[in-house]
Amino acid sequence: MPLLTTVIGSYPKPDNLKTPDWFKMSNDLYVPTMYSEFCRSVSTDELENEVKLAMEKVIGEQIEDGIDIITDGEVRRENYVFHICRHLQGFNMDDPILKTYRNGALTARLPRITGKIDSKTDVNWAAEEWKSAQDMSRVPVKYTIPGPMTVIGSTHNEYYADVKELSSDLVKVINKQIIGLFKAGCRQIQLDEPVMVRNPDIAMDYGIDHASRCFEGVGLGVTKTVHLCCGYPLYLDQEGYEKADRKIYFQLAEKLDNSCFDAISLEDAHQHNDLSLLQLFKKSTIVFGAIKIADSRIETMEEIRDRLQEALRHIPADRLIVSPDCGLAHLPHDVMRQKVTNMVRAAKSLP
Repeated sequence: MPLLTTVIGSYPKPDNLKTPDWFKMSNDLYVPTMYSEFCRSVSTDELENEVKLAMEKVIGEQIEDGIDIITDGEVRRENYVFHICRHLQGFNMDDPILKTYRNGALTARLPRITGKIDSKTDVNWAAEEWKSAQDMSRVPVKYTIPGPMTVIGSTHNEYYADVKELSSDLVKVINKQIIGLFKAGCRQIQLDEPVMVRNPDIAMDYGIDHASRCFEGVGLGVTKTVHLCCGYPLYLDQEGYEKADRKIYFQLAEKLDNSCFDAISLEDAHQHNDLSLLQLFKKSTIVFGAIKIADSRIETMEEIRDRLQEALRHIPADRLIVSPDCGLAHLPHDVMRQKVTNMVRAAKSLP
């Protein structure tokens, strides 16, 4: 059997979709109020029709390119974190604060946490979004949702004296959405937690445990993935961006492997790992980043294949899935399609 392929989350938004986009603007210029104002300027039905047209295009391209486990491209989201914030009580999206975050790598205007975190309604919006995408696809659609550490690391807390309590409240609302996804039939669910690699002490203390609790009550047959890349840059081909230290993966590996997750998603293309890392995962499948998502150079099929062959010396083929390092939305559409095509060709040529 050839190696399976997947994508991590975001995809370049089709031109028909006019929503403000964190990726197109560079996140140091993006302000959450832009999306709020846009949503007030169009009808809900009009926006949903545009989103569905965009999803059809994105899903169709992924299937055409041979991806085995796709996403909806996160096309309805302004970015991968703010979307969930808009569905929860306690977040102020209309008066963001300028903040430096990600260990000093980024400065941007972030939502403020000004009250207790809770669900706004009993509606399971994640399940509705997933079903809308899965109805368009003949291959499995993976749903992605940010984890507690990453939501906290992408916002500004003004309410909670105890950050661990904030994390616990986020676990409750995220778990509610994940349970809804499971009940709706979603069998590929990914928790995005790149901030674990930025703050390994918190991850080891309670972050990994809280991420695991997000999946409590999920039954058999669901692939539970946690994604830990080393960070998005501000823009395509940015030089000198301060990524998280890839050696942190070694620190987190054993605890991640012994958690509830079936698959651990790691970056390797932008920053090659010491591949002995893979041997630390005794049970987990590794979703292996094989193409760069913020570099316009197109990797050849041969160089991707060579790196995958190196990885296969450290982990069995049935526990290796091939993916981009992270979401694809930074890339020009034509560059992205060629990168993904070469990745799929390399994966299908192995083991």
